[in-house]
Amino acid sequence: MQIERNPYSTCFTKPGKLSFIFPDSRQPDSLLTEFERNGFQGQIVGPHGCGKTTLTMTLEAYLVSNFAAIRRITIRKDGKVSSGIRQENQQDSNRSTLFVIDGIENMPWLHRKVFLKFIQTSAGGLLLTTHRAFKGIPVIYQITPSFIIFSNIVSHISPDHVIDEQRLKSIFIQNNYSIRESLMSLYTIWEEDRQRFIPVRDTQSA
Repeated sequence: MQIERNPYSTCFTKPGKLSFIFPDSRQPDSLLTEFERNGFQGQIVGPHGCGKTTLTMTLEAYLVSNFAAIRRITIRKDGKVSSGIRQENQQDSNRSTLFVIDGIENMPWLHRKVFLKFIQTSAGGLLLTTHRAFKGIPVIYQITPSFIIFSNIVSHISPDHVIDEQRLKSIFIQNNYSIRESLMSLYTIWEEDRQRFIPVRDTQSA
């Protein structure tokens, strides 16, 4: 019997694997226009697990042509920092780098102030994700948790694993409207259903 992989595993749902879903199809263009109008300086604000990192990765595909490189810096809750070049434009190496800083609120305020000042004066662009807006950098997008978007993500990830809408809403509410935490709950639910769900599908496909 072939055991199907859990579609809610991190390898399928982590940022970069899924594109950000906008409530309005026109919003990617308006967001990019706002970002450019502000000199490629901006912050994306929203609560934990709402898709901020996913949004920045979705935007990278549009922004790579504007910069020599896109460098992503992630600041974790414990203060540890990881970084790397996510995209590089080999055609024009004279243009500056866009810095994408994920989780800037996790950096101590004094370090953050000095760090952001340095990047603002030396980089070609700066894009932040944060739980709360910081002064001096325009907010170009505010993410509001949405059950409709969460439901669309679930349908995209696992169209064959049907979950009652009321149950899905309950999961979303219980996880404080966090898409990330709700997907983790669905991972557990899928694992619990594995013994019932997988054999039935394998029998039907045999």
